[in-house]
Order: sequence, then C-alpha cells, then structure tokens
Amino acid sequence: MSALHPFDPYQVFQAAAKRYADRIALRISEREWTYGELETHAAAIAGWCERNTPAEARIAVFGKKEVAAYAGILGILRSGRSYVPLHPDHPPVRWRSVLEQSGAAACIMPSSIGSDIAEELRIPILNDWSNEVHVPPIPGTEAYVMFTSGSTGGPKGVPVPRHNVAAYLEHMLTRYSFTAEDRFSQLFALTFDLSVHDLFVCWGSGACLCVPEDDSALRMSGYVEANAISSWFSVPSLAALMRSMRSLRTGALPSLKHSFFCGEVLSWEVANSWREAASNSIVVNLYGPTEATIAITEFELSQANEQASGTVPLGRVFGKNKAKCVPDTEPNEGELWLSGPQVTEGYLGRPEETANAFKQLTGGNERWYATGDRVRVDASGILHFIGRTDEQVKVLGHRVEPAEVDALLAPLVSPGNVLTLPVTLVGITRLVTFIDIEMDTAPLMEHLRANLPAYMVPEWIACVGAFPTTAHGKLDRATLISKVIDEQI
Repeated sequence: MSALHPFDPYQVFQAAAKRYADRIALRISEREWTYGELETHAAAIAGWCERNTPAEARIAVFGKKEVAAYAGILGILRSGRSYVPLHPDHPPVRWRSVLEQSGAAACIMPSSIGSDIAEELRIPILNDWSNEVHVPPIPGTEAYVMFTSGSTGGPKGVPVPRHNVAAYLEHMLTRYSFTAEDRFSQLFALTFDLSVHDLFVCWGSGACLCVPEDDSALRMSGYVEANAISSWFSVPSLAALMRSMRSLRTGALPSLKHSFFCGEVLSWEVANSWREAASNSIVVNLYGPTEATIAITEFELSQANEQASGTVPLGRVFGKNKAKCVPDTEPNEGELWLSGPQVTEGYLGRPEETANAFKQLTGGNERWYATGDRVRVDASGILHFIGRTDEQVKVLGHRVEPAEVDALLAPLVSPGNVLTLPVTLVGITRLVTFIDIEMDTAPLMEHLRANLPAYMVPEWIACVGAFPTTAHGKLDRATLISKVIDEQI
C-alpha cells in the first residue's frame, strides 16, 4: 500500500479497521457490522476479483443497500480495481448501457437478488464469497465510474481516479472535526457520487454509517433521532420537503454536529429553518459536478451571513483546486471553470464531449473543466450561482439533460414535436413534457419508465396543441411552464 496516497479511499478504511476493529462500521436498519467484519468481507471479495477478473478491471456493484454492496465496493477497491454502481430501480436497458460502456468484467450483488435480474446483466456474478481466499490490498489507479444523463439519448460515464477521491478526503478529514463517536447518514444512492462522501468520510473517521430502511422525507426526523445521527448529508430538496412537512421545528434535530448539503441550489429559507432545527450543528453548502469529484467548493453558514431570501453562495474552492470565472458580457460574471487535483480527465469513450468540456487556456499548461454553470464572484471572492449556460437541470440532486427524454419520445411523437422542461413547485424541481399533437400519453409514459431512471421520468405529459411563441417567433417556454403552475395552484 506504500504506493497509495495516504488518503486513498481503501487506505483510510483499512487504517480505521486496524484501529477500531470491534467498533460498528455499518448499520442497515437493525443489522450491524464491525470494521473487522467488513474488512473480512472485503478481503474475500478482493480474492475473487483477483482470480476471476483482469488487473485494474471495472467491476459492477448492484447498488441495493445491503451489506453486499458496501463490502463489494471495499473489496473491489482492495483488489486494485474500480467499481461501477448499478441502481437497483433503474430499468434493465439502463444497466446494460452502463455495463457495455464501462466494460465491467463482473458484478457483485446480494444473494437475495433473483436469478432473473442476474441473467439481465449478462456478465459473471459474485453473490457468495464465504469460501474465497483472502488477498492483501493491491494498489489501483481508478476508484469508480459514475454515469450521468447525456443529451444524446443515453448516460455518459465519468471515470474518477483514486487520487482525485484522496484529494477530497484529505480536505474533509482534516478540515472538519469528525471522530469515531460520530454516526453518519447514508441517504444517497450508491450511483450518486455524493455517496462516496458518506462512505469514506465516515469510515476514514472510524465512525458508524447508518443506512435507513425508509429514506422518505416523512421518516427522516425519526431516523436522525433513532440513530443519533451526528453528521448529515443530503440534497437541499429533501430538507425542503421536511420543512414543508413541518419536521424542522426548533430544536428537532439536536444530535447533529455537521450538516452538509450538495447537488442543488440551497435556499436561505431552507437553510435557516435547518439551522433552527439543528441548533448544535454547523451547516455547510457544498458544490461540485461529478467531473470535479464529489464537491470542490464550500460555504459555511453563520449568523453573520444569514439572509431571509435568495440562495446560499457556492463559496470558495478548497484544497489545491482552482476556480476561474470566464467572463462574457458582464464584469465578474461568467462560466465557472475548475482545475486542480480533483478534476477528472474526461468522459468514457466520448472524445468530442471531452474536448468540449475540458480545455486549456491560451498559453497555459493547466487543464480546466468548463462546468456550464454561470456564477458571479463578489468582492470577497465568494462564488454565487446564477444559472446554467445550457439546458441541464437538477432533479433531486441528479443532473438531467431534458434532451435525453425528448430523444426517446421523438420517434413516437413524430410528426409532432416534444419538449421537456423543468417546473419548480414548493421548492422542488420536476420535469414536465409537452407535445403539440393530441394522442394517448400512457404508452409514452410506459416507454419512458422502461428506459429511464425514475427521477428522469416526467411528472406528466401535456398535450398543448401548437407551442406558444414570443413576439419574435421564439418558443415561449415561460408560457408553457405557467400553464402547469396554474393547474397546480
């Protein structure tokens, strides 16, 4: 392991396992596993990977939140390979796209998963490692591949090196005062890169990772209380839902010491309500695209910067990373570009998209990722989010290209037109699809559910006749969205 960064994800887990072998590392509902038990599982899974897959291969992990997924991630990393998570609720066509693009050599899944699903994956399956021979840790270069929505009608993969993850972990584990007594939430799907924070910031601290049986907003306050959660991490929309359900009453979350939010814009209204409910906690707004490894900027809220409305700033980049506002027509405003040890190399098998997003400035040697996010830089150097330079939106923290929805529906709607737009109601962003011809929309929804993750399926499909246009003949998106809002009010 000497070749690895000291904050390599498996290295930080192994160090904790040596020091805290008998402490609880993972709690799923009422079941618990110690660090020693998890390391034993990981060593066995690593042994199987070493004997049955090529060196530094990619291995899929079926992301159902059972011990097999967590041990699988650890075992894959221990073997020097990288993991590719599969969301258990995604349609099989999505799984196959991810597996084909990543070239995954095998898949680790719980024994509880039926043979029909295993057959859908069409690659070797490991679901019993009880008799496997353990192998020592092997250095590796890639940590994982995460897939995000693509505008061309399918997911695109972002390979993330282990040293990128190590740079993030180094900041988090030295910047914040986590201890082995902490208890971390684990709310993100394992296909969402923010879950990497949950796992390895927790295990890098020797703490306990608590996975809820029910992650609905209605149950969250009870989950925090029952598990004495001290470190929370979620998308802002979950906090907004809890607020709308009146779960954020003053002092409702006293066990929290750290509260992190990422993946969406955080409003001051929600942030201030959270601070009232979690009065013993610091609240930190994080920002970072998958291409910049989990999160790359932070803004810690305080009474001094409290506001009544608007959105919480993105803050400043941390560690050795750099940010640049590439100006357009407005001073101190423009597209946010990122560079540094957390920025990845590009997209899997997509050289044109890589070239469009990863750039070098004239006369410079640094490689920059153009985020597509418009920001403003204030006099203190704080970054403030303004909006997107393209059509990408966030739905429950997930990046979504509405064009991917349109690409699936266009052949079924022809000769009509289709347009999917984000609509925000009660602080939650949803997708709504509009078509300009009258037709039965039920088959369209069935087609979308069979091909897309649930968060990408529109709330509904509206037949609106001819699309409205502005006085200049451009599509009037505001009028389309107002139709939806009027129906809901």
